[in-house]
Amino acid sequence: MDNWSRCKVSRQVMILLPFYLFVFLPLCARPHLGNLDIRVELSPNGDARITETRQMSIDSEGTECYIVIGNLSGSEVRDLTVTDETGTVYENIGEWVIDRSRSQKQNRCGIVYKRNGYELCWGLGQSGSRTYTTSYTVTRLVKGYEDADGFNYMFVAEGINPYPDHVKLTIVPADTTQFTTDNTRIWGFRYRGEVNLIDGNIVAETTESFSRESAMIVMAAFNKGIFQPEDTLEGKFEDLQNRAFEGSDYVEEKSFFDKLMAILFLCFWLFIALIPVIYTAYKLWKIWRANREINRNLLWYRDIPYNGDLLHANGIINAYKYVHANYSNLLSAEILKLIYLGSLKVQQVADKKGKPSPTIVIGEEPKEEGEERDVRLRRQIYKIFSNAAGKDGILQPKELERYMERKAASLQGFSTLLHRDVKFEDAERERKIGPNDRVSQVFGLRKYLKDFTLANERHVQEVGLWKDYLIYATLFGNADQVLKDMKEINPEYLQMDQIAQVMDQTVVIPAFTTAANNGVIHVQHYVSPSSIRSSGGGGRVSWGGGGGFSGGGVGGGVR
Repeated sequence: MDNWSRCKVSRQVMILLPFYLFVFLPLCARPHLGNLDIRVELSPNGDARITETRQMSIDSEGTECYIVIGNLSGSEVRDLTVTDETGTVYENIGEWVIDRSRSQKQNRCGIVYKRNGYELCWGLGQSGSRTYTTSYTVTRLVKGYEDADGFNYMFVAEGINPYPDHVKLTIVPADTTQFTTDNTRIWGFRYRGEVNLIDGNIVAETTESFSRESAMIVMAAFNKGIFQPEDTLEGKFEDLQNRAFEGSDYVEEKSFFDKLMAILFLCFWLFIALIPVIYTAYKLWKIWRANREINRNLLWYRDIPYNGDLLHANGIINAYKYVHANYSNLLSAEILKLIYLGSLKVQQVADKKGKPSPTIVIGEEPKEEGEERDVRLRRQIYKIFSNAAGKDGILQPKELERYMERKAASLQGFSTLLHRDVKFEDAERERKIGPNDRVSQVFGLRKYLKDFTLANERHVQEVGLWKDYLIYATLFGNADQVLKDMKEINPEYLQMDQIAQVMDQTVVIPAFTTAANNGVIHVQHYVSPSSIRSSGGGGRVSWGGGGGFSGGGVGGGVR
């Protein structure tokens, strides 16, 4: 290229550079809403105190943040307060003026009164990483109906800008009441995620970032007597529920296979027989190929994968199985983990004839913190075992099985959580991220435990890991072999470790696992998974539907 051509290109770059900077730099530096955490405290009279915490990145764009609340059907919004990450309490100036400057709005908040609702506003203030905590009261959120009390409320408006990466909504009672499957039914609409009853609260949480069409609508129905709503309406909650179900997948939910079969039957009867066979064969081939790739040059893995998350590790193992998934080993492993934590104990207890036999005695509630699914599963197992044992704190297998049969209706959430699996496609995406992926770690640990005596671990200092090894060997289904190998390597270990002693008493854990499995089967037969969702048992929410909601609207965010 000659000097003239180079000069000409340079001039073009210089001319276009300001245009690129003008167009693309603002796109890179726009406000960002990483996490939106909403806590709703419901009073006995139906009022709700709502606290929204926003973790944001603020730039020079906009002067204020605002929340849209409309469609209130007789409710009012009041008592607005705003604080930020510095602890500054914003001055509530009453009626808000949108057209003021950013500096005039700094450390101030107020309300714009609209014809059909409100806009709760506060000044953005300084740019950077900011955390705004906004609290306000919505009166009469819980309505009284003839057959139940409840609400269908949009807690996050459609079209909020910027879209939040993650939203978590927790609805709690103001008194000592607990929301359970016996007294509460729940549904969710318009976001990708779940809604569940967790530790006596309603918890809705996204699993994907918001998009332009996203919103968060939660509908709940409560047994009469939990609330004394000030706002009572004519008609039944069932009418509100039917309107919300319109366009949702809570109604006549069918599996993908059922829908496919119906379409194919209308087209040509031969497809009904051929397509499932081809699809099944293709899926089995993909699993076979993935298993071959995993086991090719698979190395031992000596640590604990997924930070000890047994539920996820079991999901990974099940993802690569050709046929039936296994949950019995998971139950056994979780029981062992509770023994490891001291929440369950195996002791010699005299039976009716006075003959001592090993059985489970209930200890202290597990001290594990967090809302991870594996931790929640252990809490539920402990709660079931504790309730089944009764006042004496001594649990027999028959007691456990009878308890689960009696309480089948209230144990649907436990069954759903236990059977939470990892999709094969998701596991494959995780496996292909690199040579040290965690899927290979799970299979590497299984290989290591299978070859335990070959590993020549006679001088291992971290014998403390052996407890975890025994728990994971139980999950993998080769606990007897691993325990035998450990005895050969370190004969004294059996006398030192409680987990090893429990596993050596082979009748204890299998008896309780069998009893628990029988109870789970009864729960599953009590009601199908799709009817659990549609009847208000929680789980995956519906993208469509949600009509007849109060609150929310369109808009909100930064402007």
